[in-house]
Amino acid sequence: MPTNPSARRVVDTVNELLPDPPVKRKNAIKLRKHREMIMSGCAWEMPVIRPSFPEIGAAIGISHTTVMIHVKDWQAMPWQDRYGWLRLVEGRIASESQSLDAVLCG
Repeated sequence: MPTNPSARRVVDTVNELLPDPPVKRKNAIKLRKHREMIMSGCAWEMPVIRPSFPEIGAAIGISHTTVMIHVKDWQAMPWQDRYGWLRLVEGRIASESQSLDAVLCG
């Protein structure tokens, strides 16, 4: 059963998969930007009705211009990497939304 997640649902799922790095880490700023890029890209690609940049920014807590930059960087990634992230997030959303069905049917 295909799902149509909202931008907020996608961002929350990526947040579960890739938590915010501790501030004490040497490369925390780069990790945070990469995390935001994955959130922005997945939220841009996954919903059937594409959300606006301000909607994605509000879900993540960043400005819409930053989302625009992150989506551009997302699109510059190799397609295999993007596909992997999309499949991971989609699988997590599907398993969370169908957990009762999985118990009853399996």
